[in-house]
Amino acid sequence: MTIIRSADNEQFIKLAKVALISTGVWIMPITENRSVAFAFKIYSLFMKGSCVMYFSLLFAETIRLIIFKYDMDVILASVGVLFNAAKIMLKVFIYLKYHILEHFEDVIEKERALWNSDNEELKALYRTKVRHCNVFVITVFTSSLMAVTALQLSGAFTAFELAEYSKANNITIEPHVMYQSLFPFSKLDNLYWWLASQALWWWVGLTYNTMTHAVFAILLIYAATQLEILQIRLRNCIEPEFSETPSQMLIKEKVLLLRKLTQDHKYVIDYVKHFNECTKYAILLEFLLTSLDTASVSVNIIKMKGAELSWLLSFLVLLVMQISLIAWTCNEIQVQSMAIADAIFASRWYCLLDKEAIAYVHFMIVRAQKPLLMTIGPFGPMTTASALMVFKAAYSYVSIMKE
Repeated sequence: MTIIRSADNEQFIKLAKVALISTGVWIMPITENRSVAFAFKIYSLFMKGSCVMYFSLLFAETIRLIIFKYDMDVILASVGVLFNAAKIMLKVFIYLKYHILEHFEDVIEKERALWNSDNEELKALYRTKVRHCNVFVITVFTSSLMAVTALQLSGAFTAFELAEYSKANNITIEPHVMYQSLFPFSKLDNLYWWLASQALWWWVGLTYNTMTHAVFAILLIYAATQLEILQIRLRNCIEPEFSETPSQMLIKEKVLLLRKLTQDHKYVIDYVKHFNECTKYAILLEFLLTSLDTASVSVNIIKMKGAELSWLLSFLVLLVMQISLIAWTCNEIQVQSMAIADAIFASRWYCLLDKEAIAYVHFMIVRAQKPLLMTIGPFGPMTTASALMVFKAAYSYVSIMKE
């Protein structure tokens, strides 16, 4: 019989789970109801197929624009959307190929164990991290919603204007607004069908962009949270009232506890290293595209007026939010991993005159000397300073583009 996880143990991931379900890539059972489960399976296939179709039609339209030598601004706009769609597709591919989504089972199991414990300090910390996760997902969703909705509304407004103009002057105009995906018929002659396809791409873009960022952030916040929990347990493993001449039984208990903490530390190290190895080139792509997009949008904001200006401003907010939140979560991993050594020192480990216990402490201290890092491909760590580099690079691009 399939076990359905309790929502009480999914507080950390509840909004990320909604994002995963909305894209159809949630891999764990969501209900015991067979009809609902079957409906979700159909929806999942539809969303995955729509995502592939979305990227394919964007690619085909970009090739068509290049072959028929359209205006360079139109081609560059299409290429920009295509690259961002490729970034999303790459992340989804990484999550599925390297079984990244299976880590949510670890999160649920760790949360269940935490709620079953009697450590109120750890529970308070965890509730704070739950709020951080909720704020993160809501922020990404809201900024994504504003950007894609502004794009669709400004594009629809322009399309209706062009439709009226073409009818009045009996001419054929090809609109290049919203998502420039291949459409096999005249867009203005089949305006409502075209807008219906754009509505589907709106949903695909909104859900997949939110999901890919939510998964990345939640799993990194989870790793940073495990490091903070480890720090608390290390600081409290040797109580202030610990006897200067403890019994062998008490020493054995502390040795077993230190062994468990050493294993937990190794688990987080392996987790972060594997996650970084899988996603470092996706971070590199995010870093480069955000720099270019921020510069391009900044230049266009200076030139544009009217409805399109609202879309550009919304997109700029989305870019700033996304790179800032990615940088913050990556930076937390580095900060919390380096704090392990301080927590070990504060644990009064020196009260344990036991070779095995001291060996475990030394292992953790040595491991903590090398901070855990999320990297920008092979080019160094992703930190809050990296986000500033993105904005500096964007400023440089703006200066070049203006000239």
